Amino acid sequence: MKKILFSLALLSAGMMLTSCEDKLEVEQKATSSTGNFYKTDADAESAVTAMYATFNGEIGGNEGIWNAYIMGLNYSSDDVFAAGGDKADHTGFRELNEFRFDASFGPFKTLYNHIYKAIYSANLVINYFGETADTPAKKKAVAEARVMRAWAHMLAAQVYYRPPLIDHLITTDKPTNAESQKAIFDFCVKECEEAMADLPDRQGQGDKEGAWVVTKGFAQFVGGKSALFGGDNAKAKSMLKPLVESPNYALVPGERFRDLFHVEGDGCEEKIFEFNYVTNTAAAGGSEAWRGGNNRGRWMVANVLNWRGDDIVGGGKNPQICSTGGWGGGAINQDFAHKMLANDGDSYRRKATFLTSDEFFYDPTLCPWADDVEAGGTLATRAEKELDPNRGITKSAGSFSRSDVMEVKMMMHPNDAGLAVGDNCNNTNFCLARLGEAYLLYAEACLATGDNAEAKKYINKIQQRAGSQTISAEVNLQVLQDEKQYELWFEGCRWLDIVRWGIAKECYDKVLDNIPLQWDEYWNPSDGSAPQTKPHKLYYKIHHPFAEDGVKLEFVKNKHEYWPIPQSVIEVNDQMHQVWGAWAN
Repeated sequence: MKKILFSLALLSAGMMLTSCEDKLEVEQKATSSTGNFYKTDADAESAVTAMYATFNGEIGGNEGIWNAYIMGLNYSSDDVFAAGGDKADHTGFRELNEFRFDASFGPFKTLYNHIYKAIYSANLVINYFGETADTPAKKKAVAEARVMRAWAHMLAAQVYYRPPLIDHLITTDKPTNAESQKAIFDFCVKECEEAMADLPDRQGQGDKEGAWVVTKGFAQFVGGKSALFGGDNAKAKSMLKPLVESPNYALVPGERFRDLFHVEGDGCEEKIFEFNYVTNTAAAGGSEAWRGGNNRGRWMVANVLNWRGDDIVGGGKNPQICSTGGWGGGAINQDFAHKMLANDGDSYRRKATFLTSDEFFYDPTLCPWADDVEAGGTLATRAEKELDPNRGITKSAGSFSRSDVMEVKMMMHPNDAGLAVGDNCNNTNFCLARLGEAYLLYAEACLATGDNAEAKKYINKIQQRAGSQTISAEVNLQVLQDEKQYELWFEGCRWLDIVRWGIAKECYDKVLDNIPLQWDEYWNPSDGSAPQTKPHKLYYKIHHPFAEDGVKLEFVKNKHEYWPIPQSVIEVNDQMHQVWGAWAN
C-alpha cells in the first residue's frame, strides 16, 4: 500500500493487525501519495500554501479566549496585568501573570504543540522538495519553508530552554533536547542565510502581498533577531543592516502609528511579515464562531482585551471605540504608563498605546462616548461632559488591575470586526515582524559592537516617528531598553528581552502583587462625598491581594526565565528532560 500523507500523524505502536491485514489494503480516497505529489511547480505552490495555512492556524489561531502566542508572551511581561473582574477571574491568565504555575500548566503544552506542528508542516516541504528542487518555484518554496521553520525554532528557544531542534521529518526517532540555546539560534541564522538566495525581495512599499509571504526581508529579520538572541551581535548587525536600509519598507508616519494594530494597517509599508486573516463563514460549519467560521479571527480574544463592559456606564460599545463589551484583560501597568507619559508626552505613539483620564472622558476624537456630539449625541462642552451620568466607571469595588489610564493599543475597534461572524471576531492581520522592531534590534546590535552613532540614528528615527517629546542626544543600552518598551508594548517582546538582558527579577519584583483598583470620582468620590457631584476623573489605589491572604508571589531566578518543557512531553518521551535551573530539580 502506498504511503499516505496525514496532516500530522505520529502513530503510536501497539496496533494489533494480525488476521485483518489483508482487509486494510484499500485505496484511500481524496488523498495523494508521496510518489505522485511533490513533483511539479504547482505541487510546490500547493505544499507551501498548506504550510502557511498551518502556521496561521497554529500560531495565529486560538482556543476560545486563549491565543497562546498573544496571551502567553504578553501576560508573561512585567508591564501587563492579566486583570479581569477580580482576583479569581481569568484564573489561568493570572497564574501565568503571577508565576503561580508548574510544568503541567496548560498553555505551556498548547504553545509547544502549536510550534512543533508548524515546524512539521515546514519539514514536509523541505523533506520532499529539498533535494530535488530543480526550478525557481520549487527552490523558493523550500526557502520559504526554511525561514518559517527558523522562525518557529527561534520562538521555541526564546520561550523554552533547550527544546528540540527538529530539522527533518520525525519517523521512528524521538526528539531530544537541543545541545544548547545557542545551537538553536545558530541553526536559525544559517537557515535564513542559505534561504535568501532563493527568495524574492518585497516589491516596494505598496506590495501588500509581500508582507504576507516570506521574502528576503523576513529572512533578514529572523536571522538577525536569532543572532542577537544567540549573542552574535556582529552577525545580527550585518543581517539587519540591508533590511533597515531597504527601500521596500518604511516606518508609517506618526499619525498612522495607531493603524499598525488595526485593519487599516494590514500589509502597510512597515509590515515585514504577518498572517493575512480572511473571514470564511463557510469554514467548519458556518458563521457561528463556536463552529470555527472565524478560526483565523482570534474569536473571544477580543472580548478579553477590550475594556470591561460591566464596569462602564452602558457597557458593551460605550465608549464607541470598543467593538463589543469586553472582559478587561491585558491592562497596562501604571508605573510603566506614567514613565511613558513623562517620556513621550502628547505623542502619536503614546495616545495609540493608552489614554489619560482626560482623554478617556473628554476627547471625542480619541474616545467618543454615546452622548458626545461627534458620536451622534448632544453634549458638546467640557462642563456638560464632566457631570454626564451616561459615561464613566461605576464599579464601587473598583476596576481590578486598572489605574488612572486606559490602554487602547490591542483593543479591538469596530472597523476590525468581521461582522459576518460577530463583533468579537478580530480580522486584523497577525503581525510577526515590523520595521519598528527591526530598527531597534539593529540599534541594539550597533550598541553592542561599539557603533553608537549608527544606533543613535535608528533610535532617533523611532522617537521622531513616534512624535515623542524626548529625542535622545546620546544613546546607551538603557535608552534602547526604554525605547523598545515604549515602542513595542504588548507585541510579544518585553518578557523575552528582560530575560535576555538579565534584568527579569528586578523588573518583576517591582510589580508582583502591587495591584491597582480604579475608580471614577464622579461615581465613587475619593473623599467620600456624594456621588455625581464631582467631575469624571480616574484615580486608583494600590492593593496587595495575595499578601493579604498570606500568599507570597515571587519570580524565582534561575527558574521563571523560561517556561518548562511541558510535563506531558516529558512523560511520553524518555529522551526529553527539564534542563533549566530549578525546573530540572
